[in-house]
Amino acid sequence: MVLVLLFGAFDSLATASAQRWLLLEPPVDETSELGKVLDEAPIAQWNRIGTYDTEGTCEARRNEAVKATREETMRMSKSSPLPSIDMWRAADRERRRAEASDCISADDPRLAPKSPR
Repeated sequence: MVLVLLFGAFDSLATASAQRWLLLEPPVDETSELGKVLDEAPIAQWNRIGTYDTEGTCEARRNEAVKATREETMRMSKSSPLPSIDMWRAADRERRRAEASDCISADDPRLAPKSPR
């Protein structure tokens, strides 16, 4: 009986961790002048921004990040003097990363490391 309860507890922990949601952003090619956002890169290479218990919470955080980067661009456009071109490029890169970000289930098979063949 104790073994059944013990295994049941581990099973529930495994299920709970599988229901986690990861907010991921694509990597950036730092060698390009504009900092190209590599949104075609495999998901396993993306950067983890946060971990959430529900997809809804993850999506809410993603939407907040997108909104914040857009607001920053608007703020910069109204500042005087205008920011340098490098600041504009950095803000634009962050906006593009936020817009390309995605919420992925922690048990998504695309996150598993590839085994050498």
